[in-house]
Amino acid sequence: MKLDQALEILTNLKNNISNYVLGQDKVIEEMLCCFFARGHLLITGAPGLAKTTLIKVMANFLNLNFSRVQFTPDLLPSDIIGVDILNIDPTSSQRSFKFSPGPIFTNILLADEINRASPRTQSALLEAMEELSCTVSGKTYPLDPPFMVFATQNPYESEGTYYLPEAELDRFLIHTLIDYPDEVSEENMLKKFNEDLLFKGERRSIVQKEDITEIFSLVTQTKIDDVLIKATTELVRSSRPKDALFNAELKDYINYGVSPRGGLSLLRVAKVFALMDGEESVRWKHIVRMAPCVLRHRIKLTSFARRENISEDDIVSKLLSNIEHKYNFILKE
Repeated sequence: MKLDQALEILTNLKNNISNYVLGQDKVIEEMLCCFFARGHLLITGAPGLAKTTLIKVMANFLNLNFSRVQFTPDLLPSDIIGVDILNIDPTSSQRSFKFSPGPIFTNILLADEINRASPRTQSALLEAMEELSCTVSGKTYPLDPPFMVFATQNPYESEGTYYLPEAELDRFLIHTLIDYPDEVSEENMLKKFNEDLLFKGERRSIVQKEDITEIFSLVTQTKIDDVLIKATTELVRSSRPKDALFNAELKDYINYGVSPRGGLSLLRVAKVFALMDGEESVRWKHIVRMAPCVLRHRIKLTSFARRENISEDDIVSKLLSNIEHKYNFILKE
């Protein structure tokens, strides 16, 4: 597949999703980048902002298997992964166990309101998200690629929610924030409702599995200059309080910084965004655009930062500014 063919497919997919979920172009862009970077997505936003609908719409346009799990406080790990069921032969009375797979055996798993389940249940996803397999009763079952978890969550301030374990948060490639649509988009949404044109869950594949595989391959071939790799390395390391590159001005705001997985994730997503931008190689503007959604959930702020209303995005912006100032003669677009 050539660049212009991939760009046409990605643009068509983005436009079709935008026809059903209005006023969320930035979130749609980040969602597509996450999918074609073969990563897991976490969407945070208040109830009623079309988080679930957004994922269901995208899944309907892809020729892939899709499952949905509603996370609740009483959900058990076996409800997600599956369980061994005891079978008794009516003739011989011989007993045997047969594995009954759970909804995790799919291509796209929608973990709806993931932070309403207990940390024990959330941890049931860890092996699948990292190793593409599940272990039940000592036996490991592989998952068919591609496998991605697309999770939604309400803000932590909502009643009846749990914080996601850090190990699970770090496995999400992108953490995107969804906000209220603008006035024009919301009015158009109401018009679609009045004309009965809202999404009804109908299956309409517009991208074939073969095309997805070829785009995956094309993403891996997208080039990144050594200077951008070095700048990304310094960007990530400068977020760690104990690193020599750490900015002393931020010492009161950061408990711990971005892991090495964060740097790898940023480059993976930047490659997809470069492809969506019609470029054969990554440029600094692609890294800047993707840095907040890739790094915000990998930075742990202090309580002092919270009191001062300093957000993770503020920290990422400051880190990017420092790198741009240092590499200005090379990175300037």
